[in-house]
Amino acid sequence: MKTKLAEILNTLRSIEPLPHVALRVLELSQRSDVVPRELIEVIQAEPALTAKVLRLTNSAYYGFKRQIASLDEAGNLLGTSTLVNLVLTGCASRYFHDSPALDESVRQQRWRRSVSNALAANLLARIAHGGDRNRAYTAGLLQDLGEVVLDRFVAAERPALEAAHAAGLSRADAETEVFGLSHAEAGARLAQRWNFPDVLIDTIRFHHAPQHATVDPLLANIVHLAHEVVEELDRNAHAAAAHPAPALPLAASGATGHRALRALGLDSAALTALQGTLAQELEKARDLIEA
Repeated sequence: MKTKLAEILNTLRSIEPLPHVALRVLELSQRSDVVPRELIEVIQAEPALTAKVLRLTNSAYYGFKRQIASLDEAGNLLGTSTLVNLVLTGCASRYFHDSPALDESVRQQRWRRSVSNALAANLLARIAHGGDRNRAYTAGLLQDLGEVVLDRFVAAERPALEAAHAAGLSRADAETEVFGLSHAEAGARLAQRWNFPDVLIDTIRFHHAPQHATVDPLLANIVHLAHEVVEELDRNAHAAAAHPAPALPLAASGATGHRALRALGLDSAALTALQGTLAQELEKARDLIEA
């Protein structure tokens, strides 16, 4: 395991960080008094990123009836938090699309799930008392960043991982046993190297164990439950494809899921009510998924 862990840590160090523009935008976003113009001045330094942000602004997801032609206009219409989310969506997609260990269909599926996690976290934060929906979007989008690292080693260790699962270990515990760290820990270490805010590092590290989060436990619970909601929607979709039937209601699974639900002040009925809304959001978000 020590050799494998050393290889993984070397891979962590070799992954090119988010562009400086994205890190600067993320840094500015932590200020409560930041205004769109400050972000736009940073974004404009990168013409390719400017073009991508404008394309995403004009996607069906935001539903503007006219074409948005400038960042100033986009910033005024969307506000600072959404502008930050568009920058991170535009920049993060490359890490999921460029994974050398996965074929194109799997890479696309992985990115779709990350955007789905972000949208589900955003929706949950809207209905959870005290949740910051834009921070939830960011944390949901980046929670599985560590998979980009571990994916390079999974194929060689698949038998060991399957044996650990068969022995009753959770996915994160199986990864820790086989690799020396889980995808959550790998993602947190990557976020730390890239100087992400502490709240994102902590949430990424504990998105499968939100009861251990210390910086913003509510956010960790939101992101954990969002992941569960997306997983269950996918299971329902696969089941319906094989045997067409009405979609099963969403429900939190396991003790951690139920604790997260209680921490948000929600119940299973609230999750089921979210089901149709999230499906509609995902349909509208096709351009975000294809970023």
